[in-house]
Amino acid sequence: MKDRRLLLVVAAGILIGLVCVVRVLINKPLDYEQQVAAATVMRPAPPFEALDAENHLVRLASWLGRHRIIVLFFNGERGADQDSDLLRLRDRYAELQSQDVKVVGVTTALPQENRAAMERAGGAFPFPLVSDFDPQSPEGMLRIHRHWGRMDPSNEKPLSGAFLIDRKGQVAHLGSIPKPYDNVDQIFDLLAK
Repeated sequence: MKDRRLLLVVAAGILIGLVCVVRVLINKPLDYEQQVAAATVMRPAPPFEALDAENHLVRLASWLGRHRIIVLFFNGERGADQDSDLLRLRDRYAELQSQDVKVVGVTTALPQENRAAMERAGGAFPFPLVSDFDPQSPEGMLRIHRHWGRMDPSNEKPLSGAFLIDRKGQVAHLGSIPKPYDNVDQIFDLLAK
């Protein structure tokens, strides 16, 4: 009788060990890209309003829910005429317009700096370049960058980034902030599908 119980305990131990080995082999951890893709969810795009190069107020909310929108944060210190992603958007704007895609560039440069950069680039851009500043409140500086997660946490400098908002007004989020694409070419690939 004791031999049977001992045999049963040994068999149960072997069975539990095999189940553990199979579970470990099957449940391999995801690589970084798979983890990011699994953590990415669609959420409403943070709305904003800001002045463009001609000092007109641009409201993102007026486009949300009606169009696909590309929001491109670019380096204001270098200028609009030096940003390769912004220039590619300008060059392919007719194609984007035929697909009912709106474009807005967001920068730390002042409206007059954007006008000067556009002149150096050969004329006005066919879409608004808005300035992320609030002349009434120093606390409002870079509020668009902050809401979109475009501030480097280590040095509080603005970051560049490209986002695609769908027709429902949703943008991919990673955690609590929108997740940027590496460049506008990835967005062009998505729009081509």
